[in-house]
Formats: sequence, structure tokens, C-alpha cells
Amino acid sequence: MQISLSDWREVDGQEQTVTESELWDSVTFQGQTIGFKGPVQLSFHLTSSGSSLLVRGEIVAEMELTCSRCTAPFVQPVRYKVSEIIPLNPDDDPDGYWTSLFLDQETDELDLSEFSLMVLLENFPLQPLCRRDCRGLCTVCGQDLNQGDCDCATDQIDPRWAKLGQLLEKGKK
Repeated sequence: MQISLSDWREVDGQEQTVTESELWDSVTFQGQTIGFKGPVQLSFHLTSSGSSLLVRGEIVAEMELTCSRCTAPFVQPVRYKVSEIIPLNPDDDPDGYWTSLFLDQETDELDLSEFSLMVLLENFPLQPLCRRDCRGLCTVCGQDLNQGDCDCATDQIDPRWAKLGQLLEKGKK
């Protein structure tokens, strides 16, 4: 979603609401591929102050992820509220954050799609889970413990900790 900025610089208080549904390709972030099920809904209300643009809105998507515990694919619905002040002039962006990432100097356009993707990635969970109580995989046989228990011995003690276990047993007697 591209917004031409030339008109926004000249008028203080100009407002516009833009809404769009976009189909996004999958992206790789933190070693994980993120897909998008269906279109991503972008809805923004833009307000100009002459030197900056206030962007308020909402991003709604269904992200296709892989559980970090059991490796099962799952769909995570997300809805993020957005409120950002974007400088319209490169001189007002001393660190170049907005200018380098979202403003195209040649076409003088703001890329709200790229901005929306950045919002989704900033809110991406460090360890996506298919559900809160995901039990993960058995460390011995690889069985998905959400599907049922396995017959592996879970009471195997690391030999480096065996003496500590013996002390604990003595303490119980």
C-alpha cells in the first residue's frame, strides 16, 4: 500500500482513511518461515501536521507458524493496533529510520505494507506455541506428546547428577 506524500506536506490537518486487503508471500524471520493464510487486512487513518504524518490503524492477519515445542504447523490470528508519527521530511528523521525503511525518495511515497510487516515482525513471539499447554516432543523417541504418551523411560538420571539423587533419597528417609 503506497501513499504519495507530496500532497501531505502542504496541508496541515489533512485526513484520509485507507483500507486494503493484501496477499503477502511468506517471510523468514529468526530462522522461522512465516506464512499468511488469506489476505492481510490493513486499515489506517492518516492525519497530516505539515511536517509529520500521524498513522493510526489496525493490522489483521492469520499467520501460519510452526510450534517451537512440537513442530506442528498452526495458524495464529493476530490483530495489532498501530499509532506512529512519521516525519515527512528526511531532515526531521536524524537517524534515518523512516527514510531508509519506509519512504521511497525517488517516488516520494510511504510504503504502509512494509511498515505493517515490520509491526508484525516486531510483535512476533520468540517461541511460537500451538497452544499454551503444548507438551512438545519426547526427547528420546520424538513422539508428539500432545498425541499421547510414549513408552520411553522418563526417569533416566544423568550420571553427573546421580550422587545428588542419592542424597535426596537419604533425606527422605
